[in-house]
Amino acid sequence: AQPLPPRVVSQPDGAEMVLVPEGSLTFGVKQEEIKALLKTLKAGWADIYASEHKKQTLTLPAFYIDRLEVTNEHYNRFVGAAKGKPSRFARYPQLNAPKQPVVGIGWEDAEAHCRWSGKRLPTEEEWEKAARGTDGRTWPGGNEYDEKAYNGKAAEYSAPVAVGSFPRGDSKYGVADMAGNVWEMTSSTWQGDAKAMRGGSFLNRLADVRVTVSRPTFDAEVN
Repeated sequence: AQPLPPRVVSQPDGAEMVLVPEGSLTFGVKQEEIKALLKTLKAGWADIYASEHKKQTLTLPAFYIDRLEVTNEHYNRFVGAAKGKPSRFARYPQLNAPKQPVVGIGWEDAEAHCRWSGKRLPTEEEWEKAARGTDGRTWPGGNEYDEKAYNGKAAEYSAPVAVGSFPRGDSKYGVADMAGNVWEMTSSTWQGDAKAMRGGSFLNRLADVRVTVSRPTFDAEVN
């Protein structure tokens, strides 16, 4: 069989996608590891950490994932072409630069955008492998991480920035912004009807943007 190309451009959205090869990964984390890391970071405990998946080894088939978060430019192309629902924040200029990641959409909107693009949302396991690689790292960029390597609390932008603005924080596979900027949706269920989101946002500190942190979608409407 022909080897899969390392990068492809999907249509009709025109997004670059990277290949995450078949193989095993360390998924999840031990609670003791979180506590030890928080001590090193001099960071307090957050309730959300208690819901992180238990540490285990999984094997996944190869898959492709978008290299960049879905931008307003890409999302608006879908809204125009497929009569998709606009972002709830479409009238806020500070959130609607073409290269900023789209916010203010619900899980169903994200699913509809994926269908239009001929794709699907990643599972939590796939998201974590794309962010973490195969070496069990703590952040996408490695185990030693810099607060200025991602758009989070310390960067002080106080808003999403253009996707790919923090290349030092790219994952092993070259996927950007898997720590900070905006929370990213998966197809996995968190608890009840909520879906799991990963990666943290511009509001989050270093401990919150670890590759194992998971939180629920806020409600049906909010990204």
